[in-house]
Amino acid sequence: MLKKLLIVSTALTLSSGLAFASGAPYIGASLGEVTNTTDSLNRNFRGIPLSLNVGYGALLSQNFYLGGEIIGTLGTLTLNNNGLKTTYGYGLSILPGIMLGDHTLTYARVGAVRTRFTPSASSNHNVNGGQLGLGMQIGLTQNLDLRGEYVFTAYQSFSGISTPRQDQFNLGLVYKFD
Repeated sequence: MLKKLLIVSTALTLSSGLAFASGAPYIGASLGEVTNTTDSLNRNFRGIPLSLNVGYGALLSQNFYLGGEIIGTLGTLTLNNNGLKTTYGYGLSILPGIMLGDHTLTYARVGAVRTRFTPSASSNHNVNGGQLGLGMQIGLTQNLDLRGEYVFTAYQSFSGISTPRQDQFNLGLVYKFD
């Protein structure tokens, strides 16, 4: 019995590393914490966004990974609101990365987003922004990975609000199709 368990465990461990190598489409979901959204008036906002992503990634060489992703933020649970709030958004990202081992990927996120801001009860603005981030993805099973990342977003100025900035930490799951 122990021998069979060892063989199955070894096969699962080896195959989860191969999912990165073969290239695969994936879907994912994450919860985050927006720790700081500020603007020129020093208003801040804390919230918990729910994000969904769809992407494709593959190893281009032995250790170099490249992925592309479409991201959608469906909503944000507000922790505090001093006037500047985001409600939903979407974007595109490129994820260049390096495999640290058979099951561990570290990557950068470079992307563009469009986010709906609600600075007051009577106004809404859809604003473009650029994203930079760092993350790590660890294989849990052959098709399921755990992902954690930090993303900084700088937005365009709008309607008297200049240079909104956002720091966000995300934790999520990614399911890779074979």
